[in-house]
This record gives sequence, structure tokens and C-alpha cells, in this order.
Amino acid sequence: MTARHVAKEESFLPVRAIVGESQIMRDVLARAGIFSRSGLAILLVGETGTGKDLLAQHIHRMNGRPGAFVDVNCGALPRDMVESLLFGHRRGAFTGAVSDMPGLVAKASSGTLFLDELCSLNTDAQVKLLRVLETGQVRALGETRNVPVDFSLVSAVQEEIGPRVERGVFREDLYHRVAGVVLRLPPLREREGDVLVLAAHFASKYGRTLGRGSAVLLARYSWPGNVRELRSVIGRAAALATSDTLDATALAEALDHGCTFSSSVGQKTGGKSTLLQACAAHGWDAPRIWNALGISKATLYRRLKTEGISLRTLGPRCQSHQSQESHSR
Repeated sequence: MTARHVAKEESFLPVRAIVGESQIMRDVLARAGIFSRSGLAILLVGETGTGKDLLAQHIHRMNGRPGAFVDVNCGALPRDMVESLLFGHRRGAFTGAVSDMPGLVAKASSGTLFLDELCSLNTDAQVKLLRVLETGQVRALGETRNVPVDFSLVSAVQEEIGPRVERGVFREDLYHRVAGVVLRLPPLREREGDVLVLAAHFASKYGRTLGRGSAVLLARYSWPGNVRELRSVIGRAAALATSDTLDATALAEALDHGCTFSSSVGQKTGGKSTLLQACAAHGWDAPRIWNALGISKATLYRRLKTEGISLRTLGPRCQSHQSQESHSR
């Protein structure tokens, strides 16, 4: 396996804009711009699907470095090749090393090294990475001399590293090196208004528009998979839609064909997703809904109250918007 199997090297990054209008994302982007040229290592913290890779690319474009953006998924590095792939090796350094191979760290020199899933690095790799960051030099396996390297470091994790440091599975000295600046990416549920902005953006990629009835449904869901999940849902809805407008029924079905989360977040939001899907699929009519779900009238209204769903409010709004969309077509 070569470095290219576990990393992407881009000398020129295509512009992939970070879509969003919420104040919280504007603040994150502003801070990223300020710190991108500081020379400090930047640590991105955020749930899966929040766009850490896009923010890392944005930081690379902002830092003005002429070299490549080297994107390394630390979780995909084979255990027995971590050091070879990261730091390189000389021919004959180990069985199978038939030629010299520069490591990913060296390839990022004059550019940006992005270490995604940083916490996946084993202890030996952590020690060597720390040495590189402290000395500005890297030594390949089987090599007798160091090679200078100069890169901007951006790392990403899904959760705070502090607990891992306390358990002794992540070195505290390395943490202080990689966390010169910590930028936290908010989950989609905290980005007020961005769900609809992003949904419309993704819909346009499929030549679709987002109906207002769909907007009501989308705004009621908590998106445990964040932007990645929203993009997938819109893609499924576009495949299911029978017109150029994505209505609430197509989106409810698209949600139904998505992932089932076993995490606490998924359990918390999955109930509302399922209930909203049933409401939209059965015309917001209570008897049809409780019969379809196989529950009693009392159970349905208790769940509606718990999830904050009003058939009287949402039903007419969705139906009215869908009717308007139908007439406009």
C-alpha cells in the first residue's frame, strides 16, 4: 500500500465553498481566516459530517502556502505501515521496502498537512510526530539523517482530546503541539437557518427546488449526521421526486430510507424523524397516522406532545405550501 491509498495530495484545490449564513458559522470562518496565517497548529473539533475537511481546505487556501494540501485519514493508516507512510522509508528498511519512498509529512512541506481522525494514531507514531513538530525535521525509516520540513498543520477530531489525555492514550505534550488553536465546528442543529440554505444548495445540484412544505419538515429534524446526512437525504429525495420540486412526501420517504442511528443522539432524534415521516405520508390525519403506526390515539397524541409536533399547525401549512407549488407548476 502506498501513501496515495490513504492520502489525497492536492497542489490546487477546487473551490468548495462552505455554505451557510448562520452567525455561528460566520464566526468560525472569521476565526479560521485570522489564525490561518498565524503559523499555529489548528485543531478542528466537531461531530461527524460537520465539514471539518472543507474547513481544513479553506484554511489551506487562506494561509497562502504554495505547496500541496495533503489530506491524511489517520484512521485508514494500516497499523504496520503508519510510520512508513507518514515519515517515509529507505530502500531495504524492512521487508518489502524495494525503493525509497518519501512520507506524507515530507510531501506536505511548504503546504498544509491535514491529519483527520488524529486520535487514531498509535503511541509510536505520536512520539515521532511530536519530534517532527518540535524540530521541524523528519527522518525516514532506515535513514541516517534528518530532512527539514516546513508545513502548516491542521488536525481534526470528533470529540475533545482531553479525556484521552487523562486516560493516557494520547500524549499531553503532543496535544499542546497540535492544539495551538482549537476551532469547534457546530453541529447542524445549532446552525440556525442553515438547514434550509444547505438543503436548497444541494437540491440545486440535482436541478431541483425546495418547496416550502419541505422546509417545514426539514426544520423539524435534528440531523444527527449533520451536513453529510442532509446532503444524502436531498440526493435520495431527488431520486424519488416525480417533479422538479422536492415536496414533504419525497423528503419524508428519503429520511425513511436513510441510516438508523444507535447512538443517543440518533435515538433522541430518530423518533421525531419517524413520526414526521408518518405525519407527512398520511396527510397529517390523526386516525390514519395512528392506524399506520399501529398505536392508540392516546399514544399518538402523547408522542406528538413530547416531540413538539402540532398536526393542526404543521398539516395545513405543509398542505397549503404543496398546493401553491402545484398551482405554480
